Amino acid sequence: MHTCATFVPKIPAGRAKILAAIAGRLLSAALLTQTFLTAQALQESAAADLSWARIGGTVVADGLASPSTGPVSAVWFAANGRRILAQTAAGRIFETSDLAHWRLNTSDAPVETQTAAGALSLPEPGAKVVAARARLYAAGDSNLYSSEDNGATWLNLTGFNGRSVIGGAFTALAVSPANPSELVAANGFGIWRSLDAGLSWRGIHEDLPNLRVRKLVTSRSVLLEGGLLASIAAGTWLRGERLDPERELLSRIALQGRRPFASAVQAGQHIYAGMSDGRLFSSRDNGATWTESPRSSTAPIDRLWVDETRTDSALAVSGTKLLRTTNGGLFWDDVTGSLPKAAIHGVAADRSAGVVYVATDRGIFLGTLSLDAAGPAASDWRSVSRNLPVAAVWDVRLGQDNALTVAVDGYGVFETAAPHRTRGVRILNGADMTDRAAAPGSLVGVQGADVRRATAGGVNWPVLGSSDRNSQLQVPFESVAGMYQISMEGPNGRWTAPLTVKEASPAIFVDSDGAPLLLDAASGLVMDPSAAIRASSTIQLLTTGLGKVTPDWPTGLAAPFDTPPSVRGTVTAYLDGTPVEVTRATLAPGYVGYYIVELRIPAILNRGASELRLSMNGEESNRVRLYLEPELAAK
Repeated sequence: MHTCATFVPKIPAGRAKILAAIAGRLLSAALLTQTFLTAQALQESAAADLSWARIGGTVVADGLASPSTGPVSAVWFAANGRRILAQTAAGRIFETSDLAHWRLNTSDAPVETQTAAGALSLPEPGAKVVAARARLYAAGDSNLYSSEDNGATWLNLTGFNGRSVIGGAFTALAVSPANPSELVAANGFGIWRSLDAGLSWRGIHEDLPNLRVRKLVTSRSVLLEGGLLASIAAGTWLRGERLDPERELLSRIALQGRRPFASAVQAGQHIYAGMSDGRLFSSRDNGATWTESPRSSTAPIDRLWVDETRTDSALAVSGTKLLRTTNGGLFWDDVTGSLPKAAIHGVAADRSAGVVYVATDRGIFLGTLSLDAAGPAASDWRSVSRNLPVAAVWDVRLGQDNALTVAVDGYGVFETAAPHRTRGVRILNGADMTDRAAAPGSLVGVQGADVRRATAGGVNWPVLGSSDRNSQLQVPFESVAGMYQISMEGPNGRWTAPLTVKEASPAIFVDSDGAPLLLDAASGLVMDPSAAIRASSTIQLLTTGLGKVTPDWPTGLAAPFDTPPSVRGTVTAYLDGTPVEVTRATLAPGYVGYYIVELRIPAILNRGASELRLSMNGEESNRVRLYLEPELAAK
């Protein structure tokens, strides 16, 4: 183990050229062996290959006899009593024969149960009465009932402690033609079944696609139809009582004496609000004063989105139109472009990447759109609904963790990796082209993008080289450990890709065959990786990811040949698991993002292949193979 100190290497005059040639060959080979996608191919591939995972299922735990789902408008038995059919509030008809799995039915029509006549009384005003031999059943708004004396008296089948154990708002009640004690009921909470003439009930809607999510408040919190929130806990949706934050914002604006806005969104002091007649307003002082924008639509403003880091950039959804402002709401322009005509329900965007997602009656679409300045309408729309259920999408949310979350009508919430961030454009370690973390000063490669400018955390990241399909960046020395979203721009578009930065993340440069780049310390010549290394010799490794240096060195500037800055931390090397002496660790003279680690090979060692690795701050490098030759054998 060795704590590195400053040293002054004496580098032969021709060595810089050798290093440059080898390093250039190395990086080109490593990068060009990867498969790169153009921006257009990226979107097409993303649309085809997305893997969606459902979040939380389609029922909500809310204290009833079983977890509930959304409203069901009708339920009935098939003529033989072997199937149960139901119509959801969305108008779709489903059927089940095993009480566990529901499938779409496109051939049957709802069958309304005939109301029995002649009941002496009703348990609730307007209750629907169904006869089953000598017994009557009734569905009121709040409970279900039975009577064995033709309605003279009624037994409440579902009431307990002042509420129905299976929820209320009943819409239908049916009796099996094969068994008068088997009942099914539909209400505002799902489909319920009893086998004992209504004395006990359970939901049979767990697999029914009927979760009425209308908004994604967060990726794990949703607004259900009716205005109540449900959140994920232990993988299950739990119904809550808190109002939607947008409704709370609208209530606060109303209390300030403003117009009855239909939608609103806030970032910092900046608020955007829309009305049902299509008018749009903005406020820069937390709602104290408002500016009305010139009218861009007559349809209701259903949803608004604002960029948190540049609040002058916002989007609005109005019927089938997508509207954009880049000047804080002074005016809005229609940027719907070639989007297939359908009602739009939700919108999310990545301003730095120039990408927008919209949730529509025809699914979820991705398009390219500038959100920094006025310009052309959204273009290159691609459907990203493949592998999702065929249904309207009510909302879309883009998270900082690369997650794209959508709410599909009836089917619940689904999530995938955002295609514009994770497909085709990747940031890889510059030494071994893996997705290992980087460190301050590291060299990283961008796979799949011609990058001309890169920023993260408000700091420019030097672009050291670029081509049509790949680029190289240096992580700024001033970077701190954490997760970064690197925003990149080039002649073919904008991209965002994630990168983890640690204080140290050592990596040894290898060629396309995985052989390390080695230098003989005495001669400064590049060593043949297949040639044996003598015991007691000193070799140098070309590496990256060793972090900050002393003295501080400017990012993007090649290291000096005289007195190159030394690595601040402790670098340890292991040969077949045994520590070997690290004599020097500095920036590589004449290069940006490269480090040199000098090792002394032990005098006593075994002949043959050995494994070499580096370690720093508990982080290990890739492992490379060296071929060793004992000192005596060399003589």
